[in-house]
Amino acid sequence: MGHVEVSVVRYELPDGRVLLDDVSLRVGDGAKVALVGANGAGKTTLLRIIAGDLTPQAGTVTRSGGLGVMRQLVSQNVADLATPSVRDLLLSLAPPGIRAAAARVEASELALLEADDEKTQMRYAEALADWADAGGYDLEVVWDVCTTAALGVPFDRTKHRPLATLSGGEQKRLVLEYLLRGPEEVLLLDEPDNFLDVPGKMWLEERLIQSPKTVLLISHDRELLRNVATRVVTIELGAAGNTAWTHPGGYDSYHDARRERFARLEELRRRWDEQHAKLRAQMLM
Repeated sequence: MGHVEVSVVRYELPDGRVLLDDVSLRVGDGAKVALVGANGAGKTTLLRIIAGDLTPQAGTVTRSGGLGVMRQLVSQNVADLATPSVRDLLLSLAPPGIRAAAARVEASELALLEADDEKTQMRYAEALADWADAGGYDLEVVWDVCTTAALGVPFDRTKHRPLATLSGGEQKRLVLEYLLRGPEEVLLLDEPDNFLDVPGKMWLEERLIQSPKTVLLISHDRELLRNVATRVVTIELGAAGNTAWTHPGGYDSYHDARRERFARLEELRRRWDEQHAKLRAQMLM
């Protein structure tokens, strides 16, 4: 299984404000970690840093295992396409080698429309061989299972269906089916339960609990967090930038542990203020 480790990450917004400062966390092999915090605290930004979409001004992110990412709106994966299809969405989630092989096949097919000569046919045959070597045909078998489970239709019959004809829940379920069945060992899930109905949420909870994969997820659904999370990381508001605090237990004990932590911090501040006041008084004597 894979892991993710974030070490003293600092991220500044384009206007120069510090959003995240000295953020560190670890998601160990097979752990299910919830990332919580106030809206705007930087949870999605941190996920994008881990995914490699954003570059922090300081700190490092290390991970092992393939990475699968679910964004809040899954259609963002194919936003550069005018009319993305079901196949386009699934392909956007595939490993880089698969995506590169698919691009070569598509380019060869377009070339055949222009010139159906021996050289172009050979290039197309080589592209198909590359697709096979990269594991493309094997992945199509997985896609078939995913579309059948999520949409009730085999991949061959739905691969060209416009993504816009799927509901938000169908899009989420399709992506989740792939990520939970695919080869990626580390999953970053941003609001995976959005748009899912009650049976869909129950299915997601059960699959996450059973999955051996390493998962870092953002969700506002307390039931999902309570049933799935083995550890909770809070993005906490700070004057010089938001920081992270890790609770080593599940969501049931999280709130009590956080209250106790704040009480200890308040006691430390009170003692420091007392000591500071005594020192000032001695200096003035």
